[in-house]
Amino acid sequence: MSLDDMVRRGELEQLPSTVGEIPALLQTINRRIEDATNPSNHPETRLEQAYTAILNCALAALRAEGTRPIRGAGQHVHTLESLRFTLGVEEERLDYYHTLRSLRHRGLYEGFTAVSKSRAEEAVDEARWLQSQLATWLTGHNPEQTEV
Repeated sequence: MSLDDMVRRGELEQLPSTVGEIPALLQTINRRIEDATNPSNHPETRLEQAYTAILNCALAALRAEGTRPIRGAGQHVHTLESLRFTLGVEEERLDYYHTLRSLRHRGLYEGFTAVSKSRAEEAVDEARWLQSQLATWLTGHNPEQTEV
């Protein structure tokens, strides 16, 4: 499968990124990671911010490719799944990202998620790792979009 296959299946659509869009996403990722690393935030908040940083990394890569997820049900799933075709993220990591997505979803819609400090820190470490992968990929893929 590929990004083109995801477009054909109606999970993504072709749409060129706008001027400044990628740098704005990179700034958002930085802010989310900053919030996720703040020890005064509750672990649940830290995990949610780390997850959002991961999701925004995936979105930035999609936008650099001139695609975006179709809005609606499954949007986060498709955005995360696209990481295998943009940044080459392996299945084990994608499974972890889906676990974070599920935890975030339960916290938002069911009102309770028990998140330990260590689980939040693990999510932050993963967000930082993906952010560095994105930065390296953008430098080789589309260097003018890496400026924040």
